[in-house]
Amino acid sequence: MKRTELPAAGMDPDKVAHAMDAMRADDAPWYGPRRFIGGSYYGGDEVQRVADRASQDYQHYNALYAGKVFPSLVRYEREVVDILLSLLHAPQTASGCVTSGGTESLLLAVKTARDWAAAERSATRLPATTPEIVVSHAAHPGFDKAAHLLGMRSIRVPENREYRADVGAMAQAITSNTVMLAASAPSYPYGVTDPIEELAELARTYELWLHVDACHGGFVLPFARKLGQPVPVFDFAVPGVTSISVDVHKLGYANKGVSVLLLRDEALSGFQEYRFTNWPAGAYRTAAVSGSRSAGGLASAWAVMQFLGEAGYCEIVKNIIGTRDKLVAGIGRIADLQVRGKPDAYLVAFGSAGYDSHAVADGMEDRDWVMNRLRDPPSLHLFLDRSHSESIDLFLADLQQVMDDVRSGRRRARPADAVYAV
Repeated sequence: MKRTELPAAGMDPDKVAHAMDAMRADDAPWYGPRRFIGGSYYGGDEVQRVADRASQDYQHYNALYAGKVFPSLVRYEREVVDILLSLLHAPQTASGCVTSGGTESLLLAVKTARDWAAAERSATRLPATTPEIVVSHAAHPGFDKAAHLLGMRSIRVPENREYRADVGAMAQAITSNTVMLAASAPSYPYGVTDPIEELAELARTYELWLHVDACHGGFVLPFARKLGQPVPVFDFAVPGVTSISVDVHKLGYANKGVSVLLLRDEALSGFQEYRFTNWPAGAYRTAAVSGSRSAGGLASAWAVMQFLGEAGYCEIVKNIIGTRDKLVAGIGRIADLQVRGKPDAYLVAFGSAGYDSHAVADGMEDRDWVMNRLRDPPSLHLFLDRSHSESIDLFLADLQQVMDDVRSGRRRARPADAVYAV
């Protein structure tokens, strides 16, 4: 295959735009009432315009030099972090930093826990060999990726019948090499929150770091609580929660990629940072993994938070929670279909114990509904945002007809497998 090369002469800007439009035509629209996928997150046209304008203004700013030449970026990051610390009931000692996404936030949390354990834990609790983290089977693969890159081991244990972390199983997996327990608020596959209070007590008992991955719930659960919804306790209000990650580019509606890692105590940030001075150009210090990075995402995060405010986020979350409850109730009325656990935020998984769930997924896709699939157990997996409130009745009507076809044998599954990201 011939490699692509630079054109001999530059193209006219209009021709470049036309070429990109032609290529983009092959992409699926990233949101819409029939699309329940997480390729992006739709907060409304006005929210998108605010985010895009801020991102465009700062796209060429290098956030690596924020502390040296861009004081506006220092303020944006401080205020984005402060807002999240306040939302998540952090003590005055807490701190945080902006990262490029949830995977980097998890990597930094695992790295910080590893180095904290090596420096601070009693000699009787230091890892004798390879440091380990214990995670539920439903936790994000970013934990395993972090362990792999950091020379650690990730120990996965099955979840319980409610699709939440099994505290007893996690306790049995703890050894002298364990430095961290990981929890989800909520998990990606099932949208349910782990028993954070019980895991925090376990972490305190064994002198372990407890990280709560709230990348999917950090901008839903706090506002659902303000709306009077029953929300599981998951944040720094729980003694023993050491760190929390939140993706601002999900339901915070910032442009990609913006996540935040929050630490209960700013003193712990010393185990997170990388410092280097042994070269001619002077001190090099970063809190995150990346060096040079665009400030566009950070600027969009600050702008959208200012634009929406608490009232704006509450309005969106109220819409999403209402849509979720309508969806869950509707699925419950369709024979032979069950929702997996009790969803806490905007992720919903459901399937059938007696019939092929992938056959149901095929039938819905043939009716132009776009969604994800789970492997264990076979399930349909939906992301909900404010674009779906008008389409749930149609979705449920189609789901009823597809389930009738599966039950009668008129619909069988095509060969397929669940894919999260490739």
